[in-house]
Amino acid sequence: MDTSRARLLAALAAVALWSTNAYAADLALSRMGLGWLLVVQFGTAAAALLAVRAVHRRRATAAGTASRDAESGAAALRPMTAILGVVGLTGTIFLQYLAFATAPIVAANVLAYGWPLLAALGIAATRRNRHALLSTGLAIVGFGGVVLIFTSPADGADASVAATASWGYLAAVGSAACMAVYTFGAGGTVTSPFRLLIPAALTGTVAAGALVAFTDGPAPTSGGVLAAVYLGLGPMAAGYALWTFAMARGGVVRLSPLGYTTPLLSTLLLLAAGAPATTSTLAGVGLVLACSLGVLVTNITFPRRRTGPRLSRR
Repeated sequence: MDTSRARLLAALAAVALWSTNAYAADLALSRMGLGWLLVVQFGTAAAALLAVRAVHRRRATAAGTASRDAESGAAALRPMTAILGVVGLTGTIFLQYLAFATAPIVAANVLAYGWPLLAALGIAATRRNRHALLSTGLAIVGFGGVVLIFTSPADGADASVAATASWGYLAAVGSAACMAVYTFGAGGTVTSPFRLLIPAALTGTVAAGALVAFTDGPAPTSGGVLAAVYLGLGPMAAGYALWTFAMARGGVVRLSPLGYTTPLLSTLLLLAAGAPATTSTLAGVGLVLACSLGVLVTNITFPRRRTGPRLSRR
């Protein structure tokens, strides 16, 4: 399998895993406190990533190809690379799950996965053409949906609940910003995904342990632990590793638009499971999703128009 196809399949697999994230998180949060959920999730992800890296190294050593690769990987690990992993994984997940725990899940999910709109603005800043201009316009309209979500009152909610939801929405936007930064950063690095994600997963485990120690929350149940383990193995460890691989070596421009399908699929799953949402919230959600899909279509169609003349050459 060629590298470009492998990166495409990796990006699609990551999107599929992330589409189940909000539903599984909502299920886990109904059975355990936020701190315990993050401890189990980050701990599971760290253990899985360490185990996979150990197996990979053993196979490389047996094949006699480990020494030079290991030396180049060690040289590539710099403080900024470690910070990128912490921002992208630890920051994204902490803020995302804080949003899930404090704001209506449907709106929080769309805002947290609205990072491709921010990525569209980043791409437009570096690629000044008609394609980038159209993507920027759609992103700006999409942020109108974000504003609508922020200003949508919750049915039957008092002032304190509404204020808590607003903070949750802010956390979701912060999560989206962290993920956008990670996507662009991963696109410019040649470091192994393990070297990016393992320090971040270990940092998240320690931070989540501190959160448990200094806050009160429901003790985990068996169902909550199972959901948290799935979140650690699937959306976190596998999802991030696959996405990091897909974004490397220029994949951010070609494949990051696939991330626009994540909020659509995850929102459909939440609504199918009976998650509540007000009419005005759904209107904002619909606007964000429509603009996200518009940017996706733009990214798919414009490259085809550019490649047409090249295919006609003899």
